[in-house]
Amino acid sequence: MKKLDWFNNVENRTHPWEGMGLTWLTTALNVPDVRAAVDFYTGAMSMVAIAELEGENGELLFARIRYRGTNFTLNQEGWDSELSSPQTSGTPTPFIFYLYVDDAVALVGEMVQAGATVLKEPAEMFWGDLKARVQDPFGFIWDVAQKI
Repeated sequence: MKKLDWFNNVENRTHPWEGMGLTWLTTALNVPDVRAAVDFYTGAMSMVAIAELEGENGELLFARIRYRGTNFTLNQEGWDSELSSPQTSGTPTPFIFYLYVDDAVALVGEMVQAGATVLKEPAEMFWGDLKARVQDPFGFIWDVAQKI
């Protein structure tokens, strides 16, 4: 098998909209409670809240959060699309987020303390990562990894 350079196609071109950095892709997560999701992702996972949009009744409909230059949006179910979270639908997502962190064991502990469930305990992978698999309170699955 040919060894590939995984970082060969990384562009160093800033986004044309100020504040977007190098990020050209934003992932939208539909959740039943945007405020609870903001609290979880910023509290347990050290993401940063960037913007919030409230509805007429004061309920949070939308939030933009960021992790080390990667943007996520959190959308109230039924607000922007008819998609539901895995928590609401009971259907697992067909994808897994792979998130590099400085200390995988510590972050997994923070996530669990905030309501997440460990699906696979941290273990050393043959490619040189320490990786755990965690399901957050909204049903999304995260592989939390660090280089070792």
